Amino acid sequence: MRKNRQPRQTTSSPQRRASRAIWTLFVVAGLTLAFFFPHAGRFLVVEDAFDHAEIGLVLSGSPAMRTLGARELYRQSRIGSILIIPEPEGPVFEALVRLGLEDPDQPLAERILLASGVPQAKIEVLPRSMDGTINEARYVRASLRGRLPRQLALITSKSASRRARHIFRHVFRKDGVMILSSPTPYDGFQADRWWTHPRNALTVLTEYQKLCVNVLSLWGSGPGRVDEPAGLQ
Repeated sequence: MRKNRQPRQTTSSPQRRASRAIWTLFVVAGLTLAFFFPHAGRFLVVEDAFDHAEIGLVLSGSPAMRTLGARELYRQSRIGSILIIPEPEGPVFEALVRLGLEDPDQPLAERILLASGVPQAKIEVLPRSMDGTINEARYVRASLRGRLPRQLALITSKSASRRARHIFRHVFRKDGVMILSSPTPYDGFQADRWWTHPRNALTVLTEYQKLCVNVLSLWGSGPGRVDEPAGLQ
């Protein structure tokens, strides 16, 4: 007599379920990355629409390019005055001073603005440089204590604009200051098809590294104190 066989019931082991979950995670992450990849350059660039800000802040790095952007905003009456974070001095700067190409008493950014017709009374150079955008934001906040503007426009490179705005909005978040981003139009960074240009590709990869480091550094922190120049921030 043939015995009736009961259908075998198979149950997934915990290891198999974990493996499926991991593969699903990889597939979702891969699809997300594939969708985001072409837009990675454009995501870094953010420009806010505004009519007027009391102060335009020139962040350090590429002083000529960023200062020319501040000059255009001033000529368009979109900023009332210009605040400059000076460049850090080092061996290259000292060599240029010896050649007469740099003036230790008047930074390049200030000379560009004066040569462009911006009145000296509308230009302020902060006393010292800072290392990293987080320290720059804290330094500017401390320097403007007692005279905080209602709007502060950040003039920086295109690729650094989103990161800079995020940092300054975090540091100034309790001060009632509207932080606006206005990347310089003199920046040659091309956000579209960034991966086809080696320099643009390097810029995007480096900027995302900085963005991750900065977001983690700011996680759960307050405005903070101004640190002495040290390390990547």
